[in-house]
Amino acid sequence: MKTSQDKPTIAPTLKLIWRFTRPYPFLFWYGTLGAILGVLSDSIVPQFIIAEAFNRLQQLYAGHQAITFHSIEPYFIAYSVMAVLALVIWQTQAMSVWRYEIQAMRRITEYIFRHLEHMDSKFHADRFGGALVSQTTKFVRAYEVLVDTFNWSIVTGVTAFLASLVVLLFVNPLYALIFTGVCIVYFSIIYRLMQRQLFFNSRLSHSESETTAKLADAITNVTTIRAFAGEATETRLFGKQTAQKTRHHWKLMNTQMRNESISRSGIMVVKIMAFGIGMVGVVTLHTPIGALYLTLTYTLSLADRLWQFMFIIRNINRSLGDAADMTEILQLQTAVKDPDAPEPVHIHRGEIEFKEVGFCYEKENKPLFADLNLKIKPGEQIGLVGHSGGGKSSLVQLLSRFMDIDSGAILIDGQDITHIRQRDLRKHIAYVPQDPLLFHRSLMENIRYGDPQADDEAVIAVAKMAHAHEFINHLPEGYNTLVGERGVKLSGGQRQRVAIARAMLKNAPILVLDEATSALDSESERLIQDALWKLMEGRTAIVIAHRLSTIQRMDRIIVLEGGRIVEAGSHRELLHNGGTYAKLWAHQAGGFMEDEE
Repeated sequence: MKTSQDKPTIAPTLKLIWRFTRPYPFLFWYGTLGAILGVLSDSIVPQFIIAEAFNRLQQLYAGHQAITFHSIEPYFIAYSVMAVLALVIWQTQAMSVWRYEIQAMRRITEYIFRHLEHMDSKFHADRFGGALVSQTTKFVRAYEVLVDTFNWSIVTGVTAFLASLVVLLFVNPLYALIFTGVCIVYFSIIYRLMQRQLFFNSRLSHSESETTAKLADAITNVTTIRAFAGEATETRLFGKQTAQKTRHHWKLMNTQMRNESISRSGIMVVKIMAFGIGMVGVVTLHTPIGALYLTLTYTLSLADRLWQFMFIIRNINRSLGDAADMTEILQLQTAVKDPDAPEPVHIHRGEIEFKEVGFCYEKENKPLFADLNLKIKPGEQIGLVGHSGGGKSSLVQLLSRFMDIDSGAILIDGQDITHIRQRDLRKHIAYVPQDPLLFHRSLMENIRYGDPQADDEAVIAVAKMAHAHEFINHLPEGYNTLVGERGVKLSGGQRQRVAIARAMLKNAPILVLDEATSALDSESERLIQDALWKLMEGRTAIVIAHRLSTIQRMDRIIVLEGGRIVEAGSHRELLHNGGTYAKLWAHQAGGFMEDEE
């Protein structure tokens, strides 16, 4: 599979960085200008003042004049003023950068969250949740590093370099030209070296995300690992992943050490050249001491900045590599999109119609549904049965637009569901999946998710209807009990009851139950079914069930096989016909048949 490190993401990443920085123009430009003024007032002008003081002292000494503090007092005052000014500039500049940086990082995090939240089911099915968390964290961290590097390394370095060269051109023009040529050669060599390093940075960053994803996957499934004595297997698989990451680390280290060795050698040559030329200038050309001081001070300072340039490029490369995966994700568009001009919602009665619906999974050539037609009356309770892969879950996922159909239309109360916003559609559908997952929040919060405006009394009322109130009351903290990640502190049946209570609280005109009682024992199932029948009164309900006793009282039972409706009718009618449903009922194990009068 082609990964993000194989694709050009530098330009898109930088565009995203600017996109989140642009809303703070005053803070950004003051931070940039402040960095320029800070370097001038802290590193350039003070050295020039000292050099002038040295020249003044040299003149007094050569003229055999008395050397007093008064003779250099103006230089002392000027130096002190610049020191105070530099302090003020750096303090205000740093505050400006931090202010927009912190706000931008919050906006980035929320933007990524919204983007991931709106991506379609296939996107999330193809990715590890742990990897997405890691990639989000890396992107935010990359923004911080890139902004810090820009303000306190790139801007300051460029300013110091240009300002120093301008001064040196007046003090020692020949030396300044030679030094400029050396720097150009140095930058060219380092740039070429770092291009190769960027590739290894991207590889390492991707491998780190994969490691995080596999670690999260193993921890999430630790019960399964233990149940199947798979510790050794998982340790071996995780070891392969960490070994791959280590190999990328070694390759990056070798490349980086070679680049640093070349850079260090170049810096050494620059420093020797500066000292040699400076001494020759004093001895043979009688250059003023101040000029020598400036030449050596600026050159050694610039040499240090040239050395830092290596680390600046390394930080930029690493940050761009860290941001690459999320940059690619942020460029993806969800397969299920809202209309540009959504219609107002007109869903009240709950009439559903699948009209000539065609649908095919991306990796399959044969369509699952071809010209499927199904009409469900308002308030009608429908049971969906059939062998696995027949299309039951796909049907309800298409109804909720977790996926989109390829042809035809799905209408609710005569309104095409693709003409309204997804969230408006889903507000009118209460969905209880086969394996409900809960937030790591309190039971009260998890149930109230069905209606965030509901009061505690309403939450408790639906919990009683779903027969969840009994076990909740026996918990030490009752409704304030935290359920753990994905609800792991609760049993499967308890999670299911909480999910059913949540659906009851939503009070939507359409109810979808996907094996909603599968995790319950027979006694709990009887109790829950009573609650569900009360819930379904006056509502359109679609119930998927393998346990046929769950749906025998439905108004109509639809049998799906291979994406086609092969039978439809009441429980008794289908048994009488002796078709697929009758065979499924005959083979049903553990089901009970309702008493007939």
